[in-house]
Amino acid sequence: MTSQQRMLPLRTLPNDALRHIEFLLFDVDETFTTHGLLHAETYASLFALRDAGVTAIPVTGRPSGWGNVMLSTWPIKACVTENGGVISWKDSTGIARQQVIHEQHRGEGYIEKLRALGNEIAARFPEIRVSADQPYRLTDLAIDYAEQSHGVSEKTVADIVDWMRAEGYQTAVSSIHIHAYKPTNEKADGVYPLMQAAFAMSADAVHARAAFIGDSPNDASLFAAIPISVGVANVRASLSKIATPPAYVSVAECGAGFVEFATALIAARG
Repeated sequence: MTSQQRMLPLRTLPNDALRHIEFLLFDVDETFTTHGLLHAETYASLFALRDAGVTAIPVTGRPSGWGNVMLSTWPIKACVTENGGVISWKDSTGIARQQVIHEQHRGEGYIEKLRALGNEIAARFPEIRVSADQPYRLTDLAIDYAEQSHGVSEKTVADIVDWMRAEGYQTAVSSIHIHAYKPTNEKADGVYPLMQAAFAMSADAVHARAAFIGDSPNDASLFAAIPISVGVANVRASLSKIATPPAYVSVAECGAGFVEFATALIAARG
């Protein structure tokens, strides 16, 4: 598929292609949620996907602590958290397993230095704050610019990204957070080890049997890697920051766009 063929209407995605999809990788914030809320219809679609034989797997910038909760309470078998930094899954006996992808993230003082940087940034930019979920993170710093913070300018976001990079960190921007970490890490970096550990799948098998749906710049690695990649309609607001846009785009935004794609996937398999 060429760049000119990307961002096609979701309705043009052939049923024959969807019929072979067994795994749905999905971003959480503003893809699965809607303006910060998880709607009943969207959550119910996880059960419908499971009943249709599709394994749904969250791939999120949210912390590993959230991953433990999702794995324990949602109808899922695996998840990727911290933008690919941590993977969690249930083994064949149903026991939850967790792995930090980069050993450097476990280094002495690593997370403490990130938290200190977060406090410095929050002191310099009073309009933002360190994310409320920071205590549950193992591998990155999350600065909240659009969840409990409001009216933060694009210049402020860019200035914070520049500061993080000047301190030697890699960065990722989601729909609500600015992340800092090192070494380089992308959501795809967590997906492939997870699929191997949890489902004994190679990268080629993931490309053939999985789809991905997301909305923001930190989803770019999976938009580029997964042939059947979908953006919920609000992805259009971030296209200037996404090198490879999704192959398809839904009509609806946020959770309703997720339901739109889940419904099409279930219908094709049925």
